[in-house]
Amino acid sequence: MTKKDNFKHIYEQSKDKIYRLCLGFTGNTMDCDDLFQEVYIKVWNNLESFRNESNVNTWIYRIATNVAIAFVTNRTKHTKKNSDLDPNTKLSYPDKRFYSDEKIAKLYQAISTLKEKDRLLIGLVLDENSYAEISKIMGITISNVGVRINRIKKRLTNKMKSNG
Repeated sequence: MTKKDNFKHIYEQSKDKIYRLCLGFTGNTMDCDDLFQEVYIKVWNNLESFRNESNVNTWIYRIATNVAIAFVTNRTKHTKKNSDLDPNTKLSYPDKRFYSDEKIAKLYQAISTLKEKDRLLIGLVLDENSYAEISKIMGITISNVGVRINRIKKRLTNKMKSNG
């Protein structure tokens, strides 16, 4: 299989989940598209170094996580340097075109207020990854995954209740 064919196969398998992950990190489609493209550029550039020691989806999520955290960090630094905006400003409301239900849109809005690692973790849960997969992707123990998920769910529940 050529590099191009391998990339196409990997892309088709993972694109929807990675897009949702990027949208959860950015909160808007414009930044999401940029982040999504950056993730797959990294995948292409590093495809030959993938050693099949782990699941390819785990590898891509790890790349997406690192790129997303760097993206959010750079955006925060840029905002602090070049704007009078409060750096604690919440991410913009997710684009409603991607949600058929207003409650789902509100959930993603609540998720966008979480810390980066918590957004990633809950995104992985929503994409139905196992605790073992999440553990590998995030570099934390399986028991820590469970504890953090429970805490995040409680925070999201409280945010959803307080926002109607």
